[in-house]
Amino acid sequence: MVCILGEDELSYAPFMSGIIANAEKYKERSAYEVYRDDHWEKVSWTQFLTNISKVASAVLNFCLAPDDLVAVYAPNCPQWHEIDYGCMAAKAVTVAIHATCSVEAVRQIFTETVPKLTFVGNAELADLLFGAVENPGRVVIIEGEHPKCQKYSDFVNVEVRSDWAAKVADTKADDLWTIVYTSGTTGAVRGAMLTHGNIVYQIMRHRDRLPDLTDQDRSFCMLPLSHVFERGWSAIQYTWGMTYYYCKPSPEIIRLLPYAAPSVICVVPRILEKIYTAIQEKFAQRSKAMQGIVDKCVKVGCQYQKELLEGKKPGLWLRMRNKLADKLVFSKVRHVFGGHIKHLVVGSASLTASVHEFFRACGIFINNGYGMTETTATISSTPVGRSIPGMVGLPMEGIEIRLGKDNEIQVRGDSVMVGYYKKPEETKASFTEDGFFRTGDVGCFAPNGYLCITDRIKDMIRTSTGKYVAPQYLESRLALSPLIEQAAIIGEGRSWVGALLVPNFAKLEEYAKKIGLAFSSREELVGYPEIVNFVKSTIDDLLSDVAKHERIQRIALLTHPFTIQSGELTPTLKLRRKIILERYHDLIASMDAFDSTYQKLASSAG
Repeated sequence: MVCILGEDELSYAPFMSGIIANAEKYKERSAYEVYRDDHWEKVSWTQFLTNISKVASAVLNFCLAPDDLVAVYAPNCPQWHEIDYGCMAAKAVTVAIHATCSVEAVRQIFTETVPKLTFVGNAELADLLFGAVENPGRVVIIEGEHPKCQKYSDFVNVEVRSDWAAKVADTKADDLWTIVYTSGTTGAVRGAMLTHGNIVYQIMRHRDRLPDLTDQDRSFCMLPLSHVFERGWSAIQYTWGMTYYYCKPSPEIIRLLPYAAPSVICVVPRILEKIYTAIQEKFAQRSKAMQGIVDKCVKVGCQYQKELLEGKKPGLWLRMRNKLADKLVFSKVRHVFGGHIKHLVVGSASLTASVHEFFRACGIFINNGYGMTETTATISSTPVGRSIPGMVGLPMEGIEIRLGKDNEIQVRGDSVMVGYYKKPEETKASFTEDGFFRTGDVGCFAPNGYLCITDRIKDMIRTSTGKYVAPQYLESRLALSPLIEQAAIIGEGRSWVGALLVPNFAKLEEYAKKIGLAFSSREELVGYPEIVNFVKSTIDDLLSDVAKHERIQRIALLTHPFTIQSGELTPTLKLRRKIILERYHDLIASMDAFDSTYQKLASSAG
């Protein structure tokens, strides 16, 4: 089956020409605001363009030839975009490196790309870089100082060249824009080569999917800019003249949202699930009566939104009840995001249906989308007001989607990458003979034409009985429990399905004290059969409706979380299963020794 919408040709115009036009149009209006030293600093469109032009001029002065590589190894900050757009103007190619990359990944990326120039975020990352790479070339530090780096302020302290804008006009659609290294959930990282045309066509086609957003809207930078999801979205919102808000990743992000009052935020499911769980716990702490009110309000909101989705006009009684529910509950939930939220753009993994329905009931539109680094992010997305839990919307205009062998999702279109940098064999293997990119994801089309994602082909678990289990589905269900922080489903080739669980230790400790268990460490706590039984009983209840072959029979409780720094999570918080399976190999093997379906094993990190 092939699904394609809108085969019309779009006329290409360089991305930077839009930024230049916006600076001329908006002048002193804020292009972005950044949170520094306990206050927000505003930067106008005029200043934003000046900063970009200085980067472009400095890069040109450095005598970089077109298509020379410039690495950006930094956490989120305004300079990230100014460097990116300055390099676009100068026709240099950026190499995006996650600030949380392992030393091994940094070494691999620099060995492959050999960038002529590198922008590093801070002294800590500079130390990591010089420890990983013997001679990284010229390095410019964005914040602070380092003895081996030139200060960013000195690098951009140049006269703006008169020819930089001419370079913009000369940019072609098939010119290379960037190399973005994939998260590496199933193996070593690979650099996807994306063109100027890839990002420009994405910008054009998102206009049809988000027609209610204007230059009066605000967007909040929450995901890593080194990842194509946030980077692609930020290019869209800057093109549309919106105001962007930056702050350093920290628990403070939620506290800062009311000031920014964004109308749109890009999030991954795990972030939204954590917010959902925190909201539910806060309501539950007030009283049982309040929890009952919340549940009733959500039911009213779900019915109200369902009728709108079906094209009906809700009746007077339903409208009145929804208005009351909004006053009691929904407005408070929207206030968590600043009070003016229109869209939560969700990607990178599947969002649990109950979480989707909750936020939709609260009047927050969940724009479920699906995409990959290799496709410059979006492959499919949800039209405004048409979100359906468990589905990731319709194909983007100009994108062909078909289902290949084993229902693998395959795509073709103008947002698909050129290939993997210096990996011709892997590039060839990633495309079909007729030019479709093999995503590695399993999916299907619903009768309404919406795409549904089942799991990664390589992640699907086949037990020794021949049954298939989709781990992401079970993991997302478990993540909704206040008792479970993280979960990794296991069972490939085994007669049982199990889970490596990182529990919420505050909840476990509370329960242990309640039943009179003494402990001096996490290791001692998870060693109690009573604790393991408590967790197992909780997940049995949570997954009581799944098929028999999907039920979790054996568990292990871990005392340390999966983290980006340890290499067990990608920058967008997805599990790197290969690393987890290798790291916990002995622990998983020991679970085979138990014949019962009620595994009473508890363990610390392997």
